[in-house]
Amino acid sequence: MSSAPESLAPAASVALAVFARPLDRELIAHALDSAGEPIDVEAVRETGSTNADLLVLARAMQPARPRLRAALVQTAGRGRHGRRWHSTPGAALLFSLALPLEVSLQSPAAVTLACGIAVAETLRADGVEASLKWPNDVLLNGRKLAGILCELAHDGAGRRTLVIGVGVNLWVDAAMRASAAQPIAALDERIERVRLAATREARIAQLSHAILDIVRAFERGGFVPLQPRYMRWFAHADTDVDVMELGSTVARGRALGVDGEGRFLLQTSDGLRAFSSGELSVRNAGVRP
Repeated sequence: MSSAPESLAPAASVALAVFARPLDRELIAHALDSAGEPIDVEAVRETGSTNADLLVLARAMQPARPRLRAALVQTAGRGRHGRRWHSTPGAALLFSLALPLEVSLQSPAAVTLACGIAVAETLRADGVEASLKWPNDVLLNGRKLAGILCELAHDGAGRRTLVIGVGVNLWVDAAMRASAAQPIAALDERIERVRLAATREARIAQLSHAILDIVRAFERGGFVPLQPRYMRWFAHADTDVDVMELGSTVARGRALGVDGEGRFLLQTSDGLRAFSSGELSVRNAGVRP
């Protein structure tokens, strides 16, 4: 595991309590107003799950336009397979987007990969060398930096809303490390804490617009045009990996990448296999939590 650059050492003295101040809804809204499709904004100190909140809204009635809900802390945050997302208050950017869909999604499972591209490229533009782990994690030096959870809601009229939950670690404490199912990373390894604390709202807005833009592109053309961008940041290219299902290895081989439908391509001793996301995950061959 790499250590933070020496240049960040003075920033380590910044009190973590500064991150516990409430998110400023107006700052997020102002940053979002600067460009792109309008997004309605909510910011709360605490909720069970921003994804769950927006799913309830979308199932009652499709929102008239995209809606962002951000929280300082989630008490029942979820990842894939219903896993608990633990976060100390203020330690992560936690938000969800509800996007009314204009058309049916091509290869709907691949929309999570598209959102991963948006998150990774936004972070890389700020000097964070993010990479993508299929199907829904963003990594820093092989450790989980961010997670994405996409869920589809239908209202009574059959209208579809895509709800995208995002969690990005700002800093990590012992409780978070203990609860994680894999090694985790945080932005304060690359960005001074004082700057992270001052730019939380702007980062939420920036990530939200990037995700919205890429989902709209996905609606128009599916995943095929986005696949080369995913492969550019693919973390496991040409490495030996295990494909896991609920903790058990179901296949082992050399990772080739993803296809135009977002399926994971694995070269095994029995030939080429393609996996859809479902209950599957990928890790380096032979590695266990």
